[in-house]
Amino acid sequence: MAEDERTDPELYASVYQALPIQAKRRARRLGWIFSAAAVALLPWIVYLAISLPRRDLDRHYRAAWVGFDCLLVFVIVRTAYMAFRVDLRVQIPAAATATLLIVDAWFDIATSDGRAAILQALLLAVFFEIPAAVFSIYVSRQVSHQVLLLAGRAGSPPGGPGSEPGTNSRGGPPRPTG
Repeated sequence: MAEDERTDPELYASVYQALPIQAKRRARRLGWIFSAAAVALLPWIVYLAISLPRRDLDRHYRAAWVGFDCLLVFVIVRTAYMAFRVDLRVQIPAAATATLLIVDAWFDIATSDGRAAILQALLLAVFFEIPAAVFSIYVSRQVSHQVLLLAGRAGSPPGGPGSEPGTNSRGGPPRPTG
């Protein structure tokens, strides 16, 4: 079977084998970090389910927030799962996690009522949600970088981008070194 005809599981198995042991260890550590974040959010969801008013401006105010945070936990768990598997597609749920964290921070601040609530929302945003989002974006970017490096190591097909002298694996001019 030609290399470009391999199925996804075969492709990811070959990529996994090509990863250095340090990258596999880092991926598993990331899995633990995202797992801990998901577990830490569970008591928060219970707190919201108990403490939020049944009705604010919207009939389903409590359900909206609890549902959103459950979605956030799902995406974080998915990120952890894919990190444990050292699956290079982890960049997708990591980017989704970052997006949901930024949205959560924004709406926490925007829907806060009173100075104490706004201060609490700002503190959560500044010290937890935004740093966690930045970390998730960092994870996504690092994995994308690793994929490009592995693709460069695998080489290009004859006649493809990078096969001509003076070009890199993406068909552009080589990057300067040093």
